[in-house]
Amino acid sequence: MRSGLANLGASPRTADLAIIGGGIAGAAAAFYAARAGFRTVVVERKPWLGALTTAVAVACFRAQWDDPDFAYLMVPSIATYERFAEEIGIPGYEIGLRQQGWLFATTDPQGFDRFQRWVEGQRRLGITDTELWTGDEARRRFPWLSHDVTAATFRARDGWLSPHEVVYGYARASGATFLLETEALRIHTASGRVLGVETSRGFLAAPQVVIAAGPFSRRLAATAGVDLPLFLLRRQRAFVADPAIPSDAPMVADDDTGVYWRPEAGGAFLGWGWPESPGEPQDPVPTDPLFPARVLEGAARLAPFFREVAARLTRDRVSVAAGQYTCTPDGKPLIGGCPPVEGLYVLTGDNGYGIESAPQAARHLIAVMTGQLPEAENRFRVHRTFRPTGKKVL
Repeated sequence: MRSGLANLGASPRTADLAIIGGGIAGAAAAFYAARAGFRTVVVERKPWLGALTTAVAVACFRAQWDDPDFAYLMVPSIATYERFAEEIGIPGYEIGLRQQGWLFATTDPQGFDRFQRWVEGQRRLGITDTELWTGDEARRRFPWLSHDVTAATFRARDGWLSPHEVVYGYARASGATFLLETEALRIHTASGRVLGVETSRGFLAAPQVVIAAGPFSRRLAATAGVDLPLFLLRRQRAFVADPAIPSDAPMVADDDTGVYWRPEAGGAFLGWGWPESPGEPQDPVPTDPLFPARVLEGAARLAPFFREVAARLTRDRVSVAAGQYTCTPDGKPLIGGCPPVEGLYVLTGDNGYGIESAPQAARHLIAVMTGQLPEAENRFRVHRTFRPTGKKVL
């Protein structure tokens, strides 16, 4: 079944379910909503799907989690990506899945003991294939690592994918109608329940609405009288082209600083959660011209060859893009209903983990919407006690 990707002509006026946002969260929600029998319309303000935060993601995934909530989201999502063509019913559909592993490394003298506790926590959750290495063991596998590395963890089935292909795979298979270049202006309610969405094309009547609008989610929820506990952080991604960067490297994360990189098409993507104050939603998100130099210097701490890359880098071989993480006080997403407004739901606040959690997060949402999962048992409900987690932030 093919979805309708509409950007011209007449638009539907009614739906069982309206989803605001055509990124990976909205597309996944549309697919699983169709499985549950919803006649769905997705409203997307950009000219194509996955064009906001999804488009600037490094798009990695990992099962290396010792928190049960994150393991609940990530492990089933990775399994879905590993059989994605079968999941969406399009034989041979490819999503650029690259399972070259994910390496966490540290120079901390106590790093091995700390990583050992982390790996033990993963094993208690059934994640048993994470390897724990000393610095010497890590360098035997990846000789380009710094001699300062004292310990590392590695899981071979972690990796990355093409989010564009995931988004359009879900969209094609969903049977939903996607209204492109259509902005959601406000959510209409009456007597405590949702009536539909006012869009730049007119009113779309729907008894259920899902906000999956990333950085714009809080602003849209406010039009229905709901204040979501969200804040936004800018995150930047640099691409550098250099044939010396090992194409067979895994995703590499500096556990001490938060710098990360992975190989990509004759070079590498690099990222770093540079400390910044929360901001307002932006599109486009401005970039810092100094970011590539900073992140290359940071990456060279564990992978010294990046110093040589930086020394010969020219302007035409580097680019930078930026997006915004939609964050929550406890680092975990908001998935579920928005009481007291009946019929209003959210799939947002992914804290930068939206791609690796999208399949299971969307299934979780649909389970709440259909009553299979009572809201009181929903671990990601909007109204919950927010406790800081010990998760590794990238």
